[in-house]
Amino acid sequence: MNFLKLKKLNKLDIFKNEKLLSLEKLKKQGFCNINYKLNSCTNSYLLRVFKDDSTVNISREYEYKIQKKAWEKSIAPKPLYLNKKKSFMITEFLEGIHKYKLRKTEVRSIIKNIKKLHKIKSSEKSYDIKNDFENYKKLLQDKDSKKIIQESLKELKKIDKYKKRPVSTHHDLNPRNIIFYKNSVKFIDWEYAGVNDCFFDLATICVEFKLNKKMQNLALEYYFKKSKEKNKKAHKKSLNSYMKIYKNLCILWFKTLK
Repeated sequence: MNFLKLKKLNKLDIFKNEKLLSLEKLKKQGFCNINYKLNSCTNSYLLRVFKDDSTVNISREYEYKIQKKAWEKSIAPKPLYLNKKKSFMITEFLEGIHKYKLRKTEVRSIIKNIKKLHKIKSSEKSYDIKNDFENYKKLLQDKDSKKIIQESLKELKKIDKYKKRPVSTHHDLNPRNIIFYKNSVKFIDWEYAGVNDCFFDLATICVEFKLNKKMQNLALEYYFKKSKEKNKKAHKKSLNSYMKIYKNLCILWFKTLK
């Protein structure tokens, strides 16, 4: 089977000047992809074979497009090929490491990349978080889920008081999707990328890396740099609300997988 796959892959134009030697299934896998490492004599590549996207509302064309723009800003591996059926994608393979605890310098590096990402222009429609919770309300009828949804909708109302900052967002910046590669930081797995408030990505980092209040404040300082005191208070409140919302979205999403 591997031989047949390699034979077909070798016919792609991106491999016309080299010959693929091996195809290795990676130990760590995502929920929406099956990942393989492709090796030639000179290079390594990542082959992402997509599972059914209909239930997660993913656009592979947009994923490829936004990752290419992110690569141009040096914050993502280079996407090399997306087949016509949108069933698989090939990108650069990065031999980096994942970290689950961050120092100040690492938080600064990640925030620096988030700012680069948020400057990418997009014509995509802004992500509607409220709509997600309304859908979960139909899918999950248990008492705990109803309580979580109600709390989340209250947090969304709080956020309405503050200035919206719609930007290009990654939407899934957990430790497995952040690679410390040589002297840089790269973001991978762009399938959930879209347009949302800038605080969503910031909240994701704070939640996923369990940043304490001091580190959360540092993240806000790195992102907004010099801001007025009244703005700092609004930023903290927005971040806190989005952190609660992100945690609740994760809880509800995992419930639907059971």
